[in-house]
Amino acid sequence: MFLLFQQLFASVANEWSLFAWLIMGLLILPIVFTFAALGKKHPHAGGTAYFVQVAFGDKVARIVSWLFIWVVALGAPVIVVTASNFLVNGLTAIGVIEQASAQSLFLCAILMLFLLMLFNVFGLKTAAIIQTILSVCIVSCLVFVSLNSQITQPFHLPSTEFQVSKLALSATYILWCFLGIEAIAHLANDFKNPHRDFPLTIIIGIVITLIVYSLISLSLLQMHYYGNETENLNSVINLVKLSLGQHGYTIVSFAGFLTCYISVSLYFVGFSRLLSSMAKQQQIAPIFARINVYNVPYYGLLTAILLTMLMLVAYHYSGLDLEGLIAYANGLFILIYLAGALAGVKLLIGINQGLAILASVTCVILFLSLAEHALFAVALLFLLSIYYRLKSKREARLLFCLCSIQ
Repeated sequence: MFLLFQQLFASVANEWSLFAWLIMGLLILPIVFTFAALGKKHPHAGGTAYFVQVAFGDKVARIVSWLFIWVVALGAPVIVVTASNFLVNGLTAIGVIEQASAQSLFLCAILMLFLLMLFNVFGLKTAAIIQTILSVCIVSCLVFVSLNSQITQPFHLPSTEFQVSKLALSATYILWCFLGIEAIAHLANDFKNPHRDFPLTIIIGIVITLIVYSLISLSLLQMHYYGNETENLNSVINLVKLSLGQHGYTIVSFAGFLTCYISVSLYFVGFSRLLSSMAKQQQIAPIFARINVYNVPYYGLLTAILLTMLMLVAYHYSGLDLEGLIAYANGLFILIYLAGALAGVKLLIGINQGLAILASVTCVILFLSLAEHALFAVALLFLLSIYYRLKSKREARLLFCLCSIQ
């Protein structure tokens, strides 16, 4: 997703987005170390939802699970649109499509959803290692073309007025490049000397990420390859075309499509497993726990496909933009991280508890930075809270009636 968000950072804050990278690199540290400490003290495959359950009970954990579901509903269409744009560009480059258009982008997105359903319902999941290899190749290519553009092209950055609100919003978009970092919670015990090596590994990894992404950001700012949504979607491959020509443009287009395709496929697999787990815990309808002969929770998969398709139709026909979808999903992600950080405040002690407090403050600041885009997350959180409050009262009344009968 870096291939899309890199341009959004520039669009929001221009040259100040480089400063936003540094800020986010510092802010992410207490969040990472908090999840690592939680994973070490409470190892469990449930991750964030489990930490929240231990700290605050089943009802709050269920709300966090539902926030994850809505993240998928908002985030998957962004990846699908990005993948479809790469595919359209690649097909246009080899002459299969005469000219890229919004209609061709929409049709490719629907086709991609059909292929995702077809392959995943039969359990034909693409290995995550392929995604890793493709991502490494693409990022390496981008580093090369970035250095090449900075050496061979006139270097001039746009000059814009500093605005705290735009800098903060840019930082929340940058958070997407670190999403999934909570999985680090499962790795803390894999180090021979975790107290020394684990923090060092995290810091080195984040520094490398900041250097690589900032370098690419610098080239996009230099060439002014950003602006409206169309320019944002095409800016990275235009940067590749500048240095590697038409063949490089074509290769990166198809490689970008494959990377996004695998990402959203894994997204849907994880989503269907989450629904299956919730069904087994009687949090949602039992039907979502059903699996087919290929061990696939097909109702969850079909739900993910349907939700994504509805969002794509809304995006195509109602004037929604990707930036809005990303901001809404960001609000949900930050709430999930805030719940995990608050769980850390309650469950951890000593310096780890201090880091959890700092992580909680960081999440609150990032959430407020979303401004009006945070309202969707607030509304969803309010509705879920009301639903589970009413459900608890109904269950209490039912229990009282049963006791009275007895």
